[in-house]
Amino acid sequence: MKNLFLTFIIALTVFISKATDSERFNKAMGETLVQLGQAKDVASFQEVANKFERIASSETAEWLPNYYACLTYTIIAIQQKGDDIDKYLDKADTFVEKLAQQKVTSLDEVEVLKAQIAMMRISVDGQARFMKYGSAFEGAINKAKAINPENPRAYALKAQMIFYTPEQFGGGAKNACPEIQKALEKFANFKAISPISPNWGVEQIKGMAKACN
Repeated sequence: MKNLFLTFIIALTVFISKATDSERFNKAMGETLVQLGQAKDVASFQEVANKFERIASSETAEWLPNYYACLTYTIIAIQQKGDDIDKYLDKADTFVEKLAQQKVTSLDEVEVLKAQIAMMRISVDGQARFMKYGSAFEGAINKAKAINPENPRAYALKAQMIFYTPEQFGGGAKNACPEIQKALEKFANFKAISPISPNWGVEQIKGMAKACN
């Protein structure tokens, strides 16, 4: 009986410890996500990316810190020009590589990140890069939709790609509108798995939707 009671106490202690670790992780992630939403310039976004990287270093079993570090670097890249875009996308790619080594519960979200990086690579020099990164974009989007057909970000990025492609190549607002509508429908029915799970993109797609009215 004494040994059984001792085993119960040890098991309870481990459970409480894990619960505390989970609460600490969620708190750190929640605070950093708030900071991400409030960031306004490269310096503040870089600070956020650094925080996600530190969380990832201490919480090696968790994939979301690497996911958000990657996403943050794509946001920084948007604010750059020319070769500086590639510099930050290279950094984003290092986190995609880290995610490949982890047990990710939402692989569709990683494919969306890959698609976003490919799309931004094209933006540096569309004529020279479309052949290479266009196929990478389509491959990632198709994988994301196959894994989770309800992921609105996959449709939103596809819409964005069409929207900003010149009309003579099948792009433009008119051609993007069907995909924009799909994305809006997916967002309307989407529910994030948790408060710290990926839940971005709706405002961007709403902005593009104005061109369809």
